[in-house]
Amino acid sequence: MEVQKVLEEVLRRVKPSDGERERIRVAVNEVTSRLKGLEAEIHGSFAKDTWLSGDTDVDLFVFFPKALGKEYLSKEGLREILGRLEGMETRLAYAEHPYVIVRVDGIEIDVVPALRVESGDQAITAVDRTPFHTEYVREKLSDEGRDQVRLLKRFLKGIGVYGAEIKVLGFSGYVSELLVIGYGSFLEVLRSASDWKPPVKLVLEREGKEFESPLIIPDPVDPRRNAAAAVSLKSLATLSLASRYFLDRPSLDFFYPPPPGEQEVVGEVLVTQIKIEEPFVEDVLWGQLRKSVERIRTSLASSGFNVIDVGWCQDNDLKILVQLETSSVGDHYLGQGPPFYLRQSMGFLSSNERVWIGEDGRLYTIRRRKETDPNRIVAHSLSLKYKYSITQYQLKEAKDDCVRAFLRKRPLWLK
Repeated sequence: MEVQKVLEEVLRRVKPSDGERERIRVAVNEVTSRLKGLEAEIHGSFAKDTWLSGDTDVDLFVFFPKALGKEYLSKEGLREILGRLEGMETRLAYAEHPYVIVRVDGIEIDVVPALRVESGDQAITAVDRTPFHTEYVREKLSDEGRDQVRLLKRFLKGIGVYGAEIKVLGFSGYVSELLVIGYGSFLEVLRSASDWKPPVKLVLEREGKEFESPLIIPDPVDPRRNAAAAVSLKSLATLSLASRYFLDRPSLDFFYPPPPGEQEVVGEVLVTQIKIEEPFVEDVLWGQLRKSVERIRTSLASSGFNVIDVGWCQDNDLKILVQLETSSVGDHYLGQGPPFYLRQSMGFLSSNERVWIGEDGRLYTIRRRKETDPNRIVAHSLSLKYKYSITQYQLKEAKDDCVRAFLRKRPLWLK
C-alpha cells in the first residue's frame, strides 16, 4: 500500500466529525455552566484541536490566584469544584494534586484546579503552564499541522509508546505536537526518528539547562523543563525502528496493529496475578510495579535462574509474567573466591568447608542456595504500597492478547 493512501485512510478514521465535536461541546458547556464565576478554561488536545476521534477525554482547568498556593488547590479549590458539580457523575483522580473527573453523556471531562501564573517558567504545579502550552501549539500549528499531529499520535498508539504515564514511559500528546512543530510533518518526524541515536535533542525556542535523557526537548514555554523527560530509551528505540520499517514498508498495521494470534509457550512462564484491594493512584502503583519487576529480574538471576524476559499485563487484575529458560535450579552452586595471592584468600579458606584451589589459581567452594522456588522469589520481590493479594501459576496456554503479545515477542507491526 502506498504511503499516501495509508495516511489518507488513517486520517479518515482519526479526524473527528462535526457531530462528534458538537456532542463534546454540549457536554463541556454543561460543566462550564456549573463553574460560572470561576476562571474555567478548556485546554489540552481538545482546545488545540489535535485530539483523535473516539478519544473523548477533555481537560477543563479552573484557575485560582497564584498567591493562594499549591495547598489551596488540594483542599479549598477541590472542594469548590466538587460543590459546583454536585449531582453530576463525578469521581476523584490523582496526579500531582487531586482533580475531578465528571462524566456527561459518555464523555469524561477532567476538571483540574490550577494556579494562574504570568508565564510558563513561573509555574508552581505542573498544570499551571498548560495555558501557555495551548497558546504555543495553537500559534505554531496550521490545520494541516494538526492533522499531522493526529497521524503521529495514532502511530505512537499503534506501536505502543503513546503516553507519558509511568506505565508507558512514552510520548505525551504535547511531545507529539512539539515533534511535528519541530520537524514539520508526520513523515519528517519519522524520517528524523529513523536516524536517531541517543541522546536526541530538539530545540524549538531556546535551551535552559542541561538534561540527561534519551530525548531532550526543552519546553518552549519553560526551558528549565525537558518536555520529553518521560520518554524511556525503550520507547525511543521503538519509535526509531518502527519509523524505519514504516518508511520502507508502509502499512495500516503500524496504526492499527493486528491481534497477536495463538502463541506457543516457549521456555517456562510463571504468572503472578495481583489483585489490588484498595483504591490506588495509577502512576504511584506503576512506579512501584516497575521497581518490583527490576527486583524480580535481579533476584532471580542472582539465585541462578536464566531469565529470558519479564513483562506485565493489566485488565481487571495485574499480571507479572516471568519467562525462564527453566524453573528448576540445583540446591547447590559454585562459589568463586579470591585469587590465592590476595590476603582475603585466608578468610575465604577459613570460612568455607568445601574449598579448593582451581587451575586458574582462584579459590572455589560449594554453596547452598537459600531459595530455589522462583515463585517465592517473585512474591518476596514484590513491594507495593497498597493492600494486595496474589495468585501464582505456570502458564500452559495464553488466553488473552496481552499475554499472547508477550509470548510473541516480535512487535505486532512487524509481519
